[in-house]
Amino acid sequence: MLRTRLSGVALLALIGAGSLAAQTTYPTVKVTGRLQSQFYYFGNEDYAGTTGSTSNFFIRRARIEAKVALNEYVSAFIQPSFENGRSNSGSCSPVVVPGPLPDTVSVSCSFTGGVRLRDAWVDVRLNKPEAKTAFIARVGQEKRPFSRYELTSSTNLPSIERGAGRGLLAVQSNDIFTSAGFLSHDMGASARVEHKLDATGRMVTVVAGIYNGRGESVNDNNGAKSFGIRASADVASKLSIGGNFFSRDQIVGTDSSFRNTAFGVDAQWSKVGEPGLFALAEVLSGERGVAGKPKMLGIQALAAYNIRMTSPTSWLYAIEPSLRFDYADADTDVDDNGATLITGSVAFYMSSRALFRVGYENQSFQASGAKSISGVRSSLQVSF
Repeated sequence: MLRTRLSGVALLALIGAGSLAAQTTYPTVKVTGRLQSQFYYFGNEDYAGTTGSTSNFFIRRARIEAKVALNEYVSAFIQPSFENGRSNSGSCSPVVVPGPLPDTVSVSCSFTGGVRLRDAWVDVRLNKPEAKTAFIARVGQEKRPFSRYELTSSTNLPSIERGAGRGLLAVQSNDIFTSAGFLSHDMGASARVEHKLDATGRMVTVVAGIYNGRGESVNDNNGAKSFGIRASADVASKLSIGGNFFSRDQIVGTDSSFRNTAFGVDAQWSKVGEPGLFALAEVLSGERGVAGKPKMLGIQALAAYNIRMTSPTSWLYAIEPSLRFDYADADTDVDDNGATLITGSVAFYMSSRALFRVGYENQSFQASGAKSISGVRSSLQVSF
């Protein structure tokens, strides 16, 4: 009898110890990062004053990411980025891009010592973690909730760049919508609602935010604020659709109440890096951030096919050919003002976190007599 009782006590103790071991001890810290180096060679001599050298080696991204959970409800994320090839100043300013597209405005950004603060935010979950619907408040610096392509992580995105990239004219869809203040990072606050549709992971997500409107690590200079909203839904096991709207405030000349707007719709098949077909397409329409607010249009499409190797001992983990199309028009009221970028590339994965991608790119312009730019771009990148 005594032996039975002792065995029962021992069993309860083991169960209790296992339960305690399964509990998370806070705070938790997870450190990750990525390193991406690029090389290009383009026949861009006709636009050398804007594009720079015909060839270039550079570090595109070198980022250390730290995610901290203080408890089940409060977490934080910090991501500095170390990038070379930048001048020693710390500002972003609009510039007119000379070349085949008259009065095309881009944004020139430079940062002291090549160090930038990208994401830096605190999340507060407002309900229990096990709830089917999550309500999350975020304060800090994050990407504005606009453009599925922009919001897709660069870790192993099947295109080397989202915009034109260095060596080409910065007049593609991602470029012109960034310069108009709709894409990339900004300081502010946002609210996120995530609703799980089923056990497979399908979700409906809505994000609404209010921001300074001046971009990465820049203080506001007027009393107005920018705001945007994005919604997306997994309508099938691999198909997701979404839409977004953004209204950006800024000072143009002496007009401190200037505001330009944009909206977009998008769709995505499968997820980045998964075996088989991945596809993403979106259409963006908006107003430029200059007097008169010319209308602009961006159409982006990307498709890739990830082929996994069958040999477990092969150094080659996967091969992924991809094709990218980008049409951009910085002023739809002006004839012959568009730019088209077509990229065909192939990625060689040495693991799920290490790959070499090389592609041929051609950037052409509608303007009469404008010469196109073509050449090769490659990227060697790892994440950990």
